[in-house]
Amino acid sequence: MPVIVVEKNTLINVIPNYILDNLDKIINGKDIDLRDYSSKIRIIPFTSLGKENGILLGLKADNVTIQMEENTININDVIIGIYNGTLSKNGKYKALIGLDLLENSNINNELMVKS
Repeated sequence: MPVIVVEKNTLINVIPNYILDNLDKIINGKDIDLRDYSSKIRIIPFTSLGKENGILLGLKADNVTIQMEENTININDVIIGIYNGTLSKNGKYKALIGLDLLENSNINNELMVKS
């Protein structure tokens, strides 16, 4: 499944605090009450510059809506990787989305132009 990496602070009104406040505990298998989210939890291994064997907590989303200028793109069946930090020094972006995911969404999902 494709992954969209999103800054934790951006998800405050989207994902319950009991998950956002316990990212490390959940990744490390601590006993946390995940309620209705236990079937959606995913562990995402990654390697990046300066970080080998990294792990992000992810949540499977049935649908994600991305606003790009005048276009709204809906992407089905995606994992939201929760990054506990900032992705951009100047705050210009809060998420990382692969270009192939956006290109495929134009083919596989309805592209709606905002009126």
